[in-house]
Amino acid sequence: MSFKYILGFAWCVFSVIPITQNTSEVNVRKSPTNKRATLEDVARLAGVGAMTVSRTINDHPYVSEETARRVRSAIRQLDYRPNHAARMLTGQLSRSIGLIVPDLADTFFSVVSHAVQETARESGYLVWLAASNYDPSIEAAQVEQMIHHPVDGILLVPVDSKDKYLKTVTAGTTPIVTIDRPIEIAATDSVGVENRAGARVAVEHLIGHGHKKIACVATNTHLVTIKERILGYEECLRHAKLPISKTLRLAGRDDVMPAMTELFSSRNRPDAIFAANNAAAIWVIEALREMKLEMGKHIALAAFDDVDFFALITPPVTAVRQPAPELGRMSARLLLQRIKGEFVSSSVRTVLPVSLVVRESCGCKKKE
Repeated sequence: MSFKYILGFAWCVFSVIPITQNTSEVNVRKSPTNKRATLEDVARLAGVGAMTVSRTINDHPYVSEETARRVRSAIRQLDYRPNHAARMLTGQLSRSIGLIVPDLADTFFSVVSHAVQETARESGYLVWLAASNYDPSIEAAQVEQMIHHPVDGILLVPVDSKDKYLKTVTAGTTPIVTIDRPIEIAATDSVGVENRAGARVAVEHLIGHGHKKIACVATNTHLVTIKERILGYEECLRHAKLPISKTLRLAGRDDVMPAMTELFSSRNRPDAIFAANNAAAIWVIEALREMKLEMGKHIALAAFDDVDFFALITPPVTAVRQPAPELGRMSARLLLQRIKGEFVSSSVRTVLPVSLVVRESCGCKKKE
């Protein structure tokens, strides 16, 4: 499914090269009061009229390349950002939004992206789609490029929700809505799911099978979503008065076999595993096969974040399903509401419910 969606977006994927600045020049040009630069400031620095700056920003065909170059240079030096409210009042909205996800090859993000595109299209908006490749510096450059493009708003799945650049970006005039994980250092709109509650449901199911030694395996453990799932796992075991194993925190695929071998050679060999995200689940499945341990027989497995092929392998994998299409639709609607000025309330955080899809990897019998 992910490849179908990826092909559908291929025409609008773009990459961004970070813009370098002469910091000494910026410091000289900026006002000592750190006042936000205006369109008139850019015009004075570039030696052109305000209308020429506006035309350059909106890619007007009658601006010469040399003039456009001077204007863009002034914009960079002054860190000028077009005022969203003013653009809305003058009818200069681009009718486009940006969407930045960590990885388009991930089924979850491709489904979210498809839902965003469909929702935006229904409202007459184009989606500029970019992948940060889990690199905060690439993400920051993409956000900056989109703001200066400009788009009317940005949907973002942040690589690191504590990255300092996010505080500056969210203080700007371009509306930003985060998907899946909220920004932890600034207040902004976000749409996510019940991570902690979903983890508890999965672990409770394993306990219901009589498993008493349940290990947790996770990757990307710096993310607030994964932290919440680990907390849910620990809360569930604590409530059941069962021992809590130290979470296996995997940095990459190469870590899996050594960690799994050590885990299953220890005195606290688990009888069940809770995988806190789909990448960890996939790596665990590969390791179990190499170790010749059969899921549902030698070891039980429940994962957070259901993906299509979990239903196709033998045995199929029990997993917590996130409402990925609804995440995309709701976040896009929320951003469009902000862009159109339909409400001016403080940041909105929406949390969607999840569900457990029971299959055979946990020890359940196949349904006839």
